[in-house]
Amino acid sequence: MHIALMMNKELTRVAPDTDFASLLAIHAGTDTRHTYVVDAAGRLVGVITNLDMMGKMIPSYLTSTLASSISDGAELIQKRFAENAHLTASGVMQRELVTLQPEDTIIEANVRLHEGRFNALPIVDAQGVLVGDIGRKDILKHIAKDICGLPGML
Repeated sequence: MHIALMMNKELTRVAPDTDFASLLAIHAGTDTRHTYVVDAAGRLVGVITNLDMMGKMIPSYLTSTLASSISDGAELIQKRFAENAHLTASGVMQRELVTLQPEDTIIEANVRLHEGRFNALPIVDAQGVLVGDIGRKDILKHIAKDICGLPGML
């Protein structure tokens, strides 16, 4: 069964020169975990996750003990925002990408998701143009509806 039948086509896309404040607003305003960075031709050049954005706003070196000693994080977050305000999507994105193609199967997709511990993976065509993404939930919905015949799914 090919993933083209179940891939999510409603994706959040930005250009490589999208500014940091816009990226923050985009991540806060969508339910997706990924923002895909595409060039003018729609080719995938990078991915920005919520974790990537959080890493820019709250230092990843904080331990639970150190974090509990911070009485109000607003000042720290404002400082981190100011330090990163000059960044664009190309400065935040992950460049080493694992992708799938529309003709890949749900078994292949699930294995790649599992091996890389990914929440979702982008799907690109032969020219590298982003056409969708797929996650475990998409696969489970497809199994529930088309394979198990459960009503009300998808």
